[in-house]
Amino acid sequence: MRYCALLFPALLLAQGPYVAEGLRIGEVTDRSAAVRFRLSQQPAQNKGRYQAPKYEGSRPPALPEDQDPWLLPGAVPGLPGRVRIWVATRPDMKDAKPGEWLQAETKNDFVVKTSLTGLRPGRTYYVGAEIHTKPDKALASFTTSPDSKRRVPVKFAAADCFSWLSADDDQGLEIFPAMEKLAPQFAVFLGDSVYYDFDPPLASTTEAARYHWQRLWAMPRPLQFLAKTPVYWMKDDHDTLCDDCWPGKDPDWMKPMTFAEGQRIFLEQTPVEGKTYRTFRWGKGVQIWLLEGRDYRSPNNAPDGPSKTILGAEQKAWLKSTVDQSDADWKIILSPTPWVGPDRSDNTDNHANAAFATEGKELRAWAGGKKNLVVICGDRHWQYHSVDPETGLQEFSAGPASDRSALGSPGEDKRYHRFHRVGGGFLSITVEPAAAGSRLVLRHHDTKGAVVYEASLGG
Repeated sequence: MRYCALLFPALLLAQGPYVAEGLRIGEVTDRSAAVRFRLSQQPAQNKGRYQAPKYEGSRPPALPEDQDPWLLPGAVPGLPGRVRIWVATRPDMKDAKPGEWLQAETKNDFVVKTSLTGLRPGRTYYVGAEIHTKPDKALASFTTSPDSKRRVPVKFAAADCFSWLSADDDQGLEIFPAMEKLAPQFAVFLGDSVYYDFDPPLASTTEAARYHWQRLWAMPRPLQFLAKTPVYWMKDDHDTLCDDCWPGKDPDWMKPMTFAEGQRIFLEQTPVEGKTYRTFRWGKGVQIWLLEGRDYRSPNNAPDGPSKTILGAEQKAWLKSTVDQSDADWKIILSPTPWVGPDRSDNTDNHANAAFATEGKELRAWAGGKKNLVVICGDRHWQYHSVDPETGLQEFSAGPASDRSALGSPGEDKRYHRFHRVGGGFLSITVEPAAAGSRLVLRHHDTKGAVVYEASLGG
């Protein structure tokens, strides 16, 4: 990549760096949070909309070798520099305290990641960045989770399948202002935050992959949402490498981009550190598990049997153990792909398919026997509420982030479906304290935020 200062006015560079991609705050607990941001040469992404050359089929062409992705419409050229985060409990930042100075470097794509610790439960914090002067306004805010023994109202959103090609507005996807109106305490993005192999240009290089993130997530609507809402990010196939991928599957048409590089870039672009499967509490009312569905899976085309897995032995043992140990009122497992479905018979990618039938049956039998446990899944481009007829396990699909991405359903199946809709949108989930325990309410929304289905459990 070439970051040539001669291409930009000297005055602009003297004023920079900027934080054009905003702050991405995630991994919030009652005492801590993670922050990811990137220094940029200009205060906003490049103007215009990328125009791909005409192509046939679903696989877009890669960029010419002499094309710099950071010059494309929607890109955010980066810049090295020193920066430190200030954290306050007042929106005017009057009581802000600084963190350590950090260095954004070319080798890390000018990304800086840091952890905020020593926070207090249930407290709202405001975060600013000092590049030249102490910040007088916050770039983002978030609220820490309550103490695990406190039963308080909880509200969060779940969404996935964020295709740039299928975006329904030039300012960003419609679901962002729709979710923002609900004022969720946090959100979970279930996977496919970008589409390396589907949205043009083909992300066959590291720089092209980074461009996918810049182009979509530096748009005004997601920026505004992320400034107010911490997000727990999950990944799936399209934001790792390509459709239905697994470790070791590195098709020639994606090279030099590889599965391993996709794993690394996901951690670079999100606040996530370390293992991508994890769990967190939000008070007494709910504990949430975020699963990793790519890093440990067997090849999709391997023969099914007891050793074939999506989760891997270590993650599966961790999941079962931590669920059994939890005393939360509700236990919600968030999976990038379905457990219940039903799915199309031609798919080979998830636990609702014949390809992983053995582990799927094992997980449904285990989870279906747990009180107050539900599964929320991504990856399916239609919304549904299903109940497994054998075990009673309930699963909710968030659906795709736009109507243009809604497709592929096998159709309504009365044996499973309590609700089925081929349309875009998201899920909102509330946990409401009741006389004894809590009530869980899950609502499917369309892309504009209208409720199209509601399920109330417990209470």
